[in-house]
Amino acid sequence: MSDLSNDVRTKVLIAEDDAIVALDLQGMVMRLGFDVVAITENGQTAIAAARRFQPDVLLLEMSLPGGMDGIEVAKEVHRYLDIPIVFCVASPDLSILARAKDISYAGYLLKPINPDSLATTLDTVLYKYKLAKRVEIAEAKFRKLTETNGVLDFFFDSGAALKWTWKREGGLALDAEAPVGGIAVADLSRAIDSAVRAFAESPARASGGARIARLLELPDSSGIAAPFALIGILDPQTGAVSGMLVPLERSGA
Repeated sequence: MSDLSNDVRTKVLIAEDDAIVALDLQGMVMRLGFDVVAITENGQTAIAAARRFQPDVLLLEMSLPGGMDGIEVAKEVHRYLDIPIVFCVASPDLSILARAKDISYAGYLLKPINPDSLATTLDTVLYKYKLAKRVEIAEAKFRKLTETNGVLDFFFDSGAALKWTWKREGGLALDAEAPVGGIAVADLSRAIDSAVRAFAESPARASGGARIARLLELPDSSGIAAPFALIGILDPQTGAVSGMLVPLERSGA
């Protein structure tokens, strides 16, 4: 996926078999300041266009002709690209989305699509995608830093991250005494404890998962969400989980 910084126009791929609807959707997307890299009318061409143009987001009609519906197309696209997919659903019966429970789709739009709902959905989807990518980057940095204790100590000492440790019996210990990122220590502690406890009791953990990487968004005193990357590693001997909390840049920063 391309860089989604402000000076790079977001690339959108539209998969829609109704030509009139597709052109109308193209116009709305372009008026939002995004580029439409292609319009496709069936599943096979949608997959080919996704691989060729590497879009930032895919607007995908749920019921496409040609032997592949939207769910099958989404599965195939995600084999090659890690991009957010927004389903376009014609039926008000949203139970059709239950078939997509095993797919990591970013959202849906109910037809007829209006400009306001399109703008809100795309803004939300792209914002969450960027934050998720920041969490992945932070996790990668953490793994690299743990290989060199001196660098890791500097990372903590400089205030770029906070240490925390969680034990099933003793709960959470957070290395912070003052608010971080505008969030009170007590609020940070509750959020971390809840996330780590859920991780420790999750099926993925029971099957051998040893790492946690989560995005936390907590409202500061003014009610504005402050994003944090929560990263930790399980000690298989003690069952304790230790890691770091990294404040992330807010949207638009």
